[in-house]
Amino acid sequence: MGERLYEYEEITDLKDMLEKSGKKYGDKIAYKIKIEKNKYKTYTHSKVRQMINALGTRLIEMGLKGKKIAVIGENRYEWEIAYLAIVCGVGIVVPLDRSLPENELEKLIERSRSRSNLFLK
Repeated sequence: MGERLYEYEEITDLKDMLEKSGKKYGDKIAYKIKIEKNKYKTYTHSKVRQMINALGTRLIEMGLKGKKIAVIGENRYEWEIAYLAIVCGVGIVVPLDRSLPENELEKLIERSRSRSNLFLK
């Protein structure tokens, strides 16, 4: 094996990735969300980590620890926060495509035996 061309950080899972990126890039912008023309809201890596932890804590308080949770919504940062909160310690995420017909979504939720559903608008 040859010499490494670049240095890298060993990452074991998504939770480890979030912890390491939070420490390394804490005050740097993770999301820049357009609110209206020429107006944006930004979230740092530290703030994103806080949102993920807060949602995860709330889901656990709701009795969802270890449960399957279906998530459906638009492709936006709130969806990612929900996804990461679930997979980083709450339970099993069941990501669903919002463009599916309602009857197909119902079947997928039933088949997955999801205990709760998060609908993000």
